[in-house]
Order: sequence, then C-alpha cells, then structure tokens
Amino acid sequence: MQTVEAVSDAAVEANAQANPASDSRSFAQAPKRRMPRKLAVGLVGAADVLAVFAAVILPAVIYSQAGGIVADWRALIQSAMAATLIVHLILRINGMYSTDRLHDIPLRPGLLFTTLALTMLVLLGHGMPSALRGDHEWVWLAVGLSSGFTLLLFNRAIANPLLAHLTRKGVFDERIAVFGAGNIARRVKEHLEAVPTGIHFAGVFDDRMGSDRINPDGVDVTGKLDDLVAAARNNEIDKIIIALPQSADQRIAVVARKLESLPVSLHAVTHIASDLIEAGPAHTVSSVGSVGLIDVKKKPIDDLQRILKRLEDLVVGGALLLITLPLFPLIALAIKLDSPGPVLFRQKRGGRHQMPIEIMKFRTMSVGPASQEHQQATEDDPRVTRVGHFLRRTSLDELPQLINVIKGDMSLVGPRPHLIAHDEKFAEIVDTYPSRHQVKPGLTGLAQVKGFRGETRTKDCVEGRVAADLDYVRNWSLWLDLKIIARTVATVISGRNAY
Repeated sequence: MQTVEAVSDAAVEANAQANPASDSRSFAQAPKRRMPRKLAVGLVGAADVLAVFAAVILPAVIYSQAGGIVADWRALIQSAMAATLIVHLILRINGMYSTDRLHDIPLRPGLLFTTLALTMLVLLGHGMPSALRGDHEWVWLAVGLSSGFTLLLFNRAIANPLLAHLTRKGVFDERIAVFGAGNIARRVKEHLEAVPTGIHFAGVFDDRMGSDRINPDGVDVTGKLDDLVAAARNNEIDKIIIALPQSADQRIAVVARKLESLPVSLHAVTHIASDLIEAGPAHTVSSVGSVGLIDVKKKPIDDLQRILKRLEDLVVGGALLLITLPLFPLIALAIKLDSPGPVLFRQKRGGRHQMPIEIMKFRTMSVGPASQEHQQATEDDPRVTRVGHFLRRTSLDELPQLINVIKGDMSLVGPRPHLIAHDEKFAEIVDTYPSRHQVKPGLTGLAQVKGFRGETRTKDCVEGRVAADLDYVRNWSLWLDLKIIARTVATVISGRNAY
C-alpha cells in the first residue's frame, strides 16, 4: 500500500513561486457581480405563465361577478395549469427563452397569438358552467384570448428594453475564450463582436507560438495554456472552446484533461470521444453563431443552481447554527477544563478555485509544535485529548464551520477542505484531484457518507474520496444535498472512521 505523506506549506509556496504561470495574470477585466442569464429568461417565462393563467381565469371572474354564474373553480384552475404548461413548452421549443437573446427578447406576436388561441380552443369548455354552452363559449374565448395576448405582449414590451439595458450595463456578462489559434477562433470572435449580446470574447490561447501561429486570420494570441488556466481560476472566463484540427485528438485529450478541473463550461469544435476525459454521460451539442460545438462539460452548480445552493446554506445552515449555538459555551468550558490552550483552532485550507480559506474548529488536540499541525489524526492518536476524542467522534468539533458556511467560504455539502499542503500532495497522486475545487468545500460531503471519512492513509483512500467528490460535482441537486445531510447524521451516530 502506498502511504500518503504530508508536505509543508513552505514547500507549496516554493512550488508556486517556481511556477509563475500559475499566478493570477489578468487577460480580461474581472467581471462584476452578475446575474445568471437563465434567471432573466426564467422571469420572462414566469410572467408569460401568469399571463396565460389570467387568460383562463379572467372570463370566469367576469361571468361570476357580472352574470351570477357559479363556476367550477377546481376545473378552471386545472385548465389554467394545463394551458400554461402547453404554451410554455411551445414557446420554449421555438426559442422564445434563449439565454443568447437577452439583448433582444423575441416578440413574434403571430406565434404568441396562434399558440394561445390553439391552446384555449383545445381547453374550451373544460370547467365552463353548462349555462354558458353555445354562443357564450365564443365570448368566453374572446375575453380570454384578448386579455392573454395583451398581457403576453405587455410582458415583452417591458422585458425587451429592460433586459437590453441590463445587458449593456454588463449585468449578464459572460466571457468566452478559445484555445487554438485559427479560423474557428476568428469566426467566434466576429460573431460575439457583431451583436451586443453581453457575451464577450476573452481571447485566443495557444501553446504553439511560432511565426505561423501569430496573428492567424487577424486574431492575436493572448497567451498560452497555463495563462488560460490562470485566467479561468481568476474567474475571468465562463466558457472555453477547444478549437484544434480534427487530426489532433491526442492533443485535444491532453488539453481537455487540464481544462476539465476549471470552474468553466468546456466545449470542443472537433469530435471528441467520450473516453478522452471523465466527463460523465454522452456529450451534447451546442453552437456559437455558425460554429458547431460538442459540450465536453458544463460549468458545475451554475446560474440558478448556485442561487438555490446559497439559499440552502443560509436557511439550513442558519437554522443549524441557531439550534447548536447553546452548545458552544458548554464545549468551550469542557475544552478549557480538560487541557491548556485556546478553545478554537484556526487553519488555512484549500477552498473553491484552490484559493485558501481559514476554517474554524473546536480544539481537540493538545497544543504542540507547529510542525504537527500538518499531520492527519490517526487512530489512538496521543495528541487527541479526552474531550477532543468525544468531539471528533460526534463531529461536534466541526460546528464552528457553520460560521464559514454563513460567510460563504464553505457550503453545508461539498468536498471536504484539506490542508493546502495535502492538496498539493494529493494532486500528485490523483491527476483529477484539482477538479474537486470547482465548487465550495463542504461541512460534509458524498465522500464522507460513502465511508471515506477521516484519515487518507493510502492511495486507494485518496482515489476513492476524489471519485466520490467528482461524482457530487457532476451530479449536484438539492435532493442530493438533503440525502447527504440525512446520511451524515447516521454516519456521525455510528462514529465510523472518527478519531
């Protein structure tokens, strides 16, 4: 079995100094705080849903108030829900909610009117009082169709200039970089610069800087592969397109593996086999203008998912902090009575984008030489105090990290943060290890509930933990988080691998 040995922070810093390519060199202006593009079209879609719902319900309100007709509200609400679903699906299929068109939300009144009219004709009579059968049906239809169509047009009359203004202000900015200088890079650049979509060209990157690669087709080379990696880690790029010749599969595989660990969406212009990198299920296709792309991976936990996960952290994490807060002074008192030293233990660990964060824990070990801080706790570790053993077994020592969750340094669920020195060592053992840094580290994670809690003594332990962490990154959902939290409770109760 291969043993994992810790390395010092000084060695990590020396390594970073020896590799200046990893420095945060800026090739594009760092983006401001932005809104997800999907959120914008989602709000437009929600307004459309309300318009269609009103179109079905409004005639019933008029007839019940003015005509004294008793409507079947349950049937009407069912009809309204069915109508909203049908209209929304048809409009979505026809590109009415494209995130690439925030500067110009499609109006298409013909499509809006036809879709609404056909939907209401299909549902006409469902839930309508029998007293209105006959001529009144067409009055009902006319009132609903005119009101719904007016509201749909009004919605877009407001959304169009508002979203266009916000796009010009940079609220929905997205940045695309191309790896591979050539005609494809030029076409992407020309398409993005032709229309003010809020999607910007962040530059062309290429390792081959010979005379034949400089200024190809009027596109200047911004930097090399390491420069592209540094810019992406500095949150200056949202999407990377690999634009290499069809015959360069081997080179594409090398580049894709290196870019896969970055917090960006990754695409390839050429064909790429699913076994070149571990990118999950079969690849989907997309395009930028006339350039067809194969989507190698999506940006993890992006747009609405990021907002939802942050809400989860604030709501659930805040509730857990309030519930456990009375335990803090009791734990602090027990620590002080058991052994000399501070109550809290602070330590630098690797966070999202491999940026260092300071986490807090209740101290569980006796105070010793600073060199011992980088040694993982082992079973029957003499450094662990009596109170510390109980705190570790019950995971109560991790409670102060709820403050890190509220601050936004960590999440309730995610890959566990390791010492920066250990991050460097583990990356040498498992080449996909950096990919776990695409998301915030967590108080608990999929690896922990799968049995990879505690000491990472062997290469198999590191590989198992990384595999579970990457499975979480690729398949995140709110339901998955809730299941992990529930399983964490069972894991803590069992005390497995806690020492």
